[in-house]
Amino acid sequence: MGDLSDRFGALMARMAKGDAELFRTVGEQNAAIRGLVEELAAEPPAEALAAAALQAAPQSLLPPEQCHPKALKARFATAAAAHAHLESILGPAPTKKKTWEYLGSVFASGTWPAPARALGGSAAGRSSSAGASGPEALAQLETRLLQRIDQLEDRLIAVLAQVLQDKT
Repeated sequence: MGDLSDRFGALMARMAKGDAELFRTVGEQNAAIRGLVEELAAEPPAEALAAAALQAAPQSLLPPEQCHPKALKARFATAAAAHAHLESILGPAPTKKKTWEYLGSVFASGTWPAPARALGGSAAGRSSSAGASGPEALAQLETRLLQRIDQLEDRLIAVLAQVLQDKT
C-alpha cells in the first residue's frame, strides 16, 4: 500500500510540474498577443482602417482547385445541394441561379455577386430600395464576420496547440 501511495505522489508531482509549464506557456502567449494588440491599437486610424479593409475582403470558401464545376459536382452531387450549402454560409442568395459555373464563382469569391440594378429611376426610389436591403446586408456582414472570428479562434487554438506540442 505504501508503494502505491509513493507512486501516486510521484504522479501528482509530475502533473503539477506539467501544469506549471502549461500555465507559464499560456501566460507567455497571452503576453505576446497582448503586445500585438497594443501595437495595433497604437496605429494611426487611417492605417487601422486600411488594415481592416484588407482583412474584411472576402476570401474563397474552398481551395481554388475545388471551385471548378467538376470538383463541385464530385463534392455536392447536385447544384441544389451546393446552393443550399452556400446559403447556409453566406445567407440568402440574391438570385436562385444554380449553374455549376455560377456556384463555382461564388465559392471562389466567397460572396454572392451583387445583383444587377436597373439604370435610371428616381432618387427616392433608389433610396427606399437601399434602405430595405440595408438590414439584410448588415445581417450578412455580421454572419460573415462571426464566421471569420470563429476561423481565427480555430487557427489560434491550433497554433497554441502546436507551440505546446513543440515545447514537450
